[in-house]
Amino acid sequence: MAYADDLLKLAKQLAQLEPTNPRQACLRRSVSTAYYALFHLLISEATANWGQPELRSELGRIFEHGKMKNASLKIKKKNPSSLHEGAVSNHLQKVADTFIQVQQRREEADYDIGKEWASTDVDAVINAVTTAFESWRTIRDEPIAQAYLVSLLGKRQRAE
Repeated sequence: MAYADDLLKLAKQLAQLEPTNPRQACLRRSVSTAYYALFHLLISEATANWGQPELRSELGRIFEHGKMKNASLKIKKKNPSSLHEGAVSNHLQKVADTFIQVQQRREEADYDIGKEWASTDVDAVINAVTTAFESWRTIRDEPIAQAYLVSLLGKRQRAE
């Protein structure tokens, strides 16, 4: 998780780099970096389960943004009580919902050059990712959290 933690810390630093009149480039990079912090947190957690450490980096390259978003959408659509009782499902819902929302914000930051970002918008993204990190750390060893990690690889294709 060190890389993901470093990315989240960097996102915070970029957001605060120019407190009085932040440049759009700093705010946009902050949003993008916050998203990538969550993206890499989940990949790191998933690949840590792989028994051969020398291949974890290679496995990590298989994950795709769209498939991860779709897996997160499935979690978001499920009734929390169908996932698990209590706080565990709430934490998983928080992680999945944050992934979806922050991925959209990252796309806006990276591609919608007409949008003006405010520091408060960027702070909201960073706070959401920070909360998702905390939620993940609370549930990371739970069976439904581990199943979510597997689902991030996408739906398996049927053999023809």
